[in-house]
Amino acid sequence: MTARQPKSRRNPARRRAKASPASLTEQAYTQLEQMIATLELRPGAYVSESELCERLGIGRTPVREAMQRLAREHLLRIMPRKGCVVSDCRFGDELNVIEVRKPLELVVARGAAQRAKPEQRQRFAEIADGMAAALENDDFDLFARLDLEFNQLCLAACANATATSMMRLISTQNRRFWFMHHGRTLPREGVESHVDIARAVASGDADLAASATERLLAYVEELALRSSRTG
Repeated sequence: MTARQPKSRRNPARRRAKASPASLTEQAYTQLEQMIATLELRPGAYVSESELCERLGIGRTPVREAMQRLAREHLLRIMPRKGCVVSDCRFGDELNVIEVRKPLELVVARGAAQRAKPEQRQRFAEIADGMAAALENDDFDLFARLDLEFNQLCLAACANATATSMMRLISTQNRRFWFMHHGRTLPREGVESHVDIARAVASGDADLAASATERLLAYVEELALRSSRTG
């Protein structure tokens, strides 16, 4: 007869796999945010709560809470007992976001250049080199991964909780506009501006970081205006 295992040793994999409700909500939010930002869920698309649960493999309560969070960020419009619609992405909306981005990103860039820790500066230098390599090799996936890390590292390095909170509210919109205009292509001017910002932060040059940020935002605004004229 086989001896029964002590309770504390039974099914460790099952115990590890059981995620907390908060963790599941965060997983659902992260996946839905990615789908909206990359246009997998396009503006105006209708999705039901049950469909999202099935696509994400997550239960109703965490998915519902993630949907409510995205609705507060104006990325989803919830229709009671029906589901939700992905918010439209109009030209005027883009200009409004750009207007808000300008002062915020300058605060973040200057703060990161002034307050980054040595290990963060080293990582900024590595990200700059990686982005430059991604551009030369036309490797969109590499750039996308580095860009996400770059944005998160900027917010961590600037050590300004208010700016960080406000930037996170518009970060999905920023990414969604990028995918709307560029898809999975890498425009040299946009990528090179990112590289210049990363290198300026790595070297601790706040003025250079701000100048490169202004150049990036001018490019983004001109792109939006150009797209409105041709669209």
